[in-house]
Amino acid sequence: MKKTAIIIFTGLLLFLHCQLQARREVMYAHYMINTQEFNPAYVGSRQSMSVISLNRSHWALVFDKAPISQSLNIHTPLLNENMGLGVSFRNESFGPERTTSFFSDFSYRIRLTPESTLSFGLKAGVGFYNVPLTQLVIDDTRDPAFASDIDNHWLPNFGFGLYYRKENMYIGASIPKFLEVNYFDRSFIGGARTVIQERNYFLIAGAVFHINNYIDLVPSTYVRFQRESLVEADVSATFILFDRFSAGAMLRLQDAMGILLGIWINESWSVGYSFDWSILNRTPSFNFGSHELVLRYDLEFLDTHRSRGPRYF
Repeated sequence: MKKTAIIIFTGLLLFLHCQLQARREVMYAHYMINTQEFNPAYVGSRQSMSVISLNRSHWALVFDKAPISQSLNIHTPLLNENMGLGVSFRNESFGPERTTSFFSDFSYRIRLTPESTLSFGLKAGVGFYNVPLTQLVIDDTRDPAFASDIDNHWLPNFGFGLYYRKENMYIGASIPKFLEVNYFDRSFIGGARTVIQERNYFLIAGAVFHINNYIDLVPSTYVRFQRESLVEADVSATFILFDRFSAGAMLRLQDAMGILLGIWINESWSVGYSFDWSILNRTPSFNFGSHELVLRYDLEFLDTHRSRGPRYF
């Protein structure tokens, strides 16, 4: 009974959400680490091959089929250091709904000054959308909207981005998915409004301030907006201690607040964790927050003569 109730509830949430608004991209807490996900101009900027694994889960203690987003991103500079190449894999699920996507990224960098570069990036790939509608428990079994499953409805897309970087600061802008595509076939749902992957616009910025030999302060921001939608923005401040540990706080305007923790195990491995809690959801039973865990591995193979120590972005 519990599993059936969960399926019904998540199914209703899914379709109610589909009728009311366009689909949005995931807002990550570790956007400085996971920048490739939404800005292809970032790939190859670390002068090393980077492998980033991220898992973000919501309401994990409330529902068995709570929303979850998992990604694996790999990017590297080419032997020509002005170019970068990357691939990314993402799996998202919410109740009965599941989307799996595969994208490739390419970047080209121009050195503006000895300390700064401007990168241009392109992203292209495809997503596969699945919902086992025939397995849902519904009141009207004759409803044509639930007569067949959505099976690997493929969603091709492309995007682009800009990324300006100096040693101690960065600014980026991107549209990771330029095409606005339908998640449901219009004839399938009998003329009701289709679910649309609406175009998302992203802006990011951050900087490093050296307080003393042992402490650095890294403020950053991550902004997403759509047409006819409220602007969503994260503002974060993280302290880096002894080039080894990080601790900070984030505020997602009009949405959530949380903490960020991290550790550089060595020059190649780093781990980050965040917990954010909704400030809009006033119901404690449904407000267990979101957890995000990220693991990064850097393999440096280019003689870039950069200083040793962790790269913050």
